Amino acid sequence: MGLLTGKVAIITGASRGIGAAISRRFSAEGADVAIVARTIEPSDKIEGSLRQTAEQIEAQGGRCLMIQANIADPEDRANIVAETVAHFGGLDILVNNAAWARFVPITEATPKQMHLAFQMNLFAPQDLSQQALPHMKARGQGWILNIGSGASDLPPTAPYDAEDRAFQFNKNGYATLYGASKAAMNRLTAGWAVELAGSGIAVNVLAPVGAVASEGALAVGGWDDRDHVEPVETMVEAALQLCHRPAADLSGEVVRSLPLLDRLGVRARALDGGVLA
Repeated sequence: MGLLTGKVAIITGASRGIGAAISRRFSAEGADVAIVARTIEPSDKIEGSLRQTAEQIEAQGGRCLMIQANIADPEDRANIVAETVAHFGGLDILVNNAAWARFVPITEATPKQMHLAFQMNLFAPQDLSQQALPHMKARGQGWILNIGSGASDLPPTAPYDAEDRAFQFNKNGYATLYGASKAAMNRLTAGWAVELAGSGIAVNVLAPVGAVASEGALAVGGWDDRDHVEPVETMVEAALQLCHRPAADLSGEVVRSLPLLDRLGVRARALDGGVLA
């Protein structure tokens, strides 16, 4: 539909999963995309690579720039925005999708794990948003989208129900460290949105309702009928809606994919922009 024609977008964590899917859909809508990840070339050890994402984008007629960077390293991420602007001439959209998660009990989390979680999930979005802001202000509009997680929700309180899925998820150490860093990101995003009110720049958080049927989630496994596993296309469609509508209408949202699509009356489309079968 050409919703992003003439726009330039940066998507981090674009070698696989949600990031790769967002990159493909944004390109299909007309955006030039800078795709960022640690891995450029395919590897037997790691599924997905920037090269593979770039090939998919180019196969559908899009333009992209591959940027190899470790988002956890401040020096590495310092050049992402500058490289994008130098290559494409500006910047309109930043999607902070890259994240770090190790599902360990918080009682056993090491200082290194704590540092990495917050470096990737809080400091990197803050840093990249600050770098992107002057370029968005120069264009008079922009969109910053931080990808969140249901792990940021507070767990249930006592008395505990051992059969409750949220209790089990937290009890097993699947949520606390990752969720704490994502909860901090939610509050950071809300503050950014308020401070930029009236600037034409939208800042939002988008999370799936449950899990997304990406390569990573499917590889982890363990899902059952109690879990909601949504197709990646619904998450990507919601991301698109938050990256083209006016900031006066949609900013400061900490929202889930399916409720947002229902609210807007939008149906998900395929990653190439076509109608889903």
